[in-house]
Amino acid sequence: MLSKSASDSTQLPMFPASLLLPLRAFMGITFLYAGAQHLTDPSYFDASKPGYIGHLISQYAVGSPLHDFLLGAAYPNAITFGYVVAVGEILIGIAVLVGFLFRFAAFVGLLLNFIFFLSATWNAFPFYFGSDIVFVMCWLTLLLTGPQPRLSLDGVIASHFSSMRWLVIARSTRVERKAVEVPESTRDLSATTETKLYPKQVYEINRAFERINEQFVRHQETQSILELVRAFVISLGIDRKDAVKLLEGIKNVLVRAPEQ
Repeated sequence: MLSKSASDSTQLPMFPASLLLPLRAFMGITFLYAGAQHLTDPSYFDASKPGYIGHLISQYAVGSPLHDFLLGAAYPNAITFGYVVAVGEILIGIAVLVGFLFRFAAFVGLLLNFIFFLSATWNAFPFYFGSDIVFVMCWLTLLLTGPQPRLSLDGVIASHFSSMRWLVIARSTRVERKAVEVPESTRDLSATTETKLYPKQVYEINRAFERINEQFVRHQETQSILELVRAFVISLGIDRKDAVKLLEGIKNVLVRAPEQ
C-alpha cells in the first residue's frame, strides 16, 4: 500500500552565501589598500611629481569617452578629486569588509570602477587586459547577491529592526514540492523489528538525500525518483522484498518522464 507525503513549498537557496566571502574579502582589502596607498603617496598630490593626480587625469583623457569631463571638471580640481577618490576607496573597502550598507557600497564601487574603465583603462587592448572591467563584474555580483546576513552589520541591524530587513534581502528560487508516492513501510523505518540499519544510519541517509534535494533538485519527476531511491537504499538494510517494488516504481517514473 502506498501513501502520499504531504505537499509543501519552500525557498531553496541557489548556492551557499559563504561562497562569495573570498570575493568580498578581496574587493574590500583591494579598495582599502588602494585608498591608503593614494593618501600616503607624496607624489599623488604634488604637481611637480610624475605621479601627480592631475598628470594622470590628463593622460587618461586621451581617447576617453569622458574626455570633456576629465579635462573640464576633474583636471582643474585634481587634488580635490584625488582626495574624494582615495577616501571613497577606503570607505568602500571598510563597508564591504564589515558588511555595512553593503549593497550601497557595492554600487558606489561599481560606479567608480566603471568610471576608471572609461578613463584609466579605456585604451587597454584587448579590453580584458584592463582590470577595471573585471572589478565592475565583481561589484555587480556582490550588488545582486547582497551581504551574508550572519557575517555583516547589515544582518545584525536587520535582525533587530524589522524595518531594515531590506538590507539583507536575498534572491531565491521558490520551488513547489508536490506529493510523491512512497511505500508505507518506509514511514517508520527506525521502529521496524527486522531492521539491519541502526536508527542513526537511517537518519544520516535521510539527511543526505534532503541536502541533495535542497541544493540541486528543481524538477518534479527528479524529486519523485529521488524519494524512491532514498526508500530503496534504506530498504536494502530492512526488507529486501520492498526493494523489488521500489525498483519497479523508479522504472515507471523514468518511462513516464519523456511523455510529459
